[in-house]
This record gives sequence, C-alpha cells and structure tokens, in this order.
Amino acid sequence: MDEPGGNFDFLSKYDDRVAHLARQAETYVHSDPDSALFKLRLMVETMARTLVDMQAPHLIDSDLSVMLRSLQRSGLLGSREADDMHAIRRDGNAAVHGHDSTTPTAIRRLRDAWRVSRWYARTVRRGAKVDPPPFQAPDPPHGDIGGGEAHARAEALEEAVEARRSQTRKALLLFGDEDDVKAMRWRLRGELRALEAVAVAAGEPIVDADFVALVMAMDLEQILEHPAWGRSSKEAKTDVEQQFETFKSAHAAAELQYLSQRAAIAAETRRDQ
Repeated sequence: MDEPGGNFDFLSKYDDRVAHLARQAETYVHSDPDSALFKLRLMVETMARTLVDMQAPHLIDSDLSVMLRSLQRSGLLGSREADDMHAIRRDGNAAVHGHDSTTPTAIRRLRDAWRVSRWYARTVRRGAKVDPPPFQAPDPPHGDIGGGEAHARAEALEEAVEARRSQTRKALLLFGDEDDVKAMRWRLRGELRALEAVAVAAGEPIVDADFVALVMAMDLEQILEHPAWGRSSKEAKTDVEQQFETFKSAHAAAELQYLSQRAAIAAETRRDQ
C-alpha cells in the first residue's frame, strides 16, 4: 500500500509507478531523507526511461545522465525540467554512495520532483489538463515546527549551494529565470547533438554544467586557432583543456565541500534527536 503523499495524488492517473515512488519519498523526508532522495532518483529514472522509450528506445539501458542529455537534445526535455531532474539525480546519487542528507535537502528535491511531475504528466498524456494544488512541504512529525539549529543551518547551506549553482548556469550561458527556454533549446539542439559522442566518452560529470563548459571550450579553441591570434591548433587545444580542467576542479571541490558540510549537519541532527 502506498504511503500518504498529497502533493502527488494527481500523478496516479498518469503513471502509477512514478506516483508510488513520489509518495514514498514524501513520507520519508523527515524520518529518512537519504531514502527520500533515493526514491526520488528512482522516480526520475522511471520518468526518463518512459520518455526515452518514446524518443530513442536504443538508449533505454543507458546511464540516467546519458538519457537526460539525449532527451534534451531531442527537444523533449526543457532546460528547467532537466535542471530539476539533474538536481534529483545528483543528490540521489550522493545518498546512495553514503553521503548523509538532511531534511531541507530532501524537501527541496521533493519540490523539484513536484514541478517535474506536472510537466511529465502533460508530456505523457498529450492535451491533458494538469493543475494540481500548490506544493506543500510535508509537516514535521510530532508537531516539531522549528527543527532546531542544525535544521536552520542545513537550510542556509542549501540556499547558498543553490545560489552558487544558479550563478554557474548563468555564467555558462545555460539559462536564466526570464530566458526564452524554448528558443534557447532549439538554438542549442544542433550544437549539442554533434557533441554527443564527446559527452558519453567524458563520463558522468560531478557538476552538471561540465558539458556546457565543454561546448564553450571547443568554441574557444576555434577562436584561439584563428589566424589573427597566431596560435597553432596544438597550443589552442592545450589552453582550452587547461581552462576546462580548472573549471571542473573548482566546481568539483565546491560540490565535495558541500557534501561534507551536509553530512556534518546530518550527524548533528541525529545527535539532537
């Protein structure tokens, strides 16, 4: 029997498998945030496999990050939806690999999952009117409203990390809050399709912006090779590779620091209980 989960009641008539995982995650956000994030990752993977089956069945056994990129390149998955799904994938992977999570993290990813669920329902059921009630964060158990100092610090950490990731997206020309996502998707579609083999060969990045950075690096390499710069292809390639590795290292270090801070807060929360 499914656990209660009012935010996702609407989803059952579109995909009961996805709704079941979402309701389980909603139940666990306070008692076991790691399990909540794991369930949300399974939810996103189930969505992705359904969507890939509609577009590119040959990728059905691929890694989740590869499937999401394929859906983006096909034009089926928009930038905002992809960003939410990658956030869930990233934190779900961290939970699976032993990085302790906090309730604020789980609630943020649950909100992301709710947004994606509305879009997913409209996608799998063309023409359907999907208008669920506004998202409501699950109430803490036993009337514990405040959550303690550790909970407040975890929330502040999540705010800081999301602000940094948002700045990274904008700096890499991904998308901003007011961008015409549809127009940008079609503009980038041809460029990204040509780089599919490069992305797969590079493996799953720690930071989702890595792939876009690679696109920009290749563009920069072409600029540096221009005769006006007087650079050889080898020199230009070396410079670009160094810049790309610097970017990856800086953001990978920031992500690892975030996971370490989050784990420390999670441990403190357990001691306070």
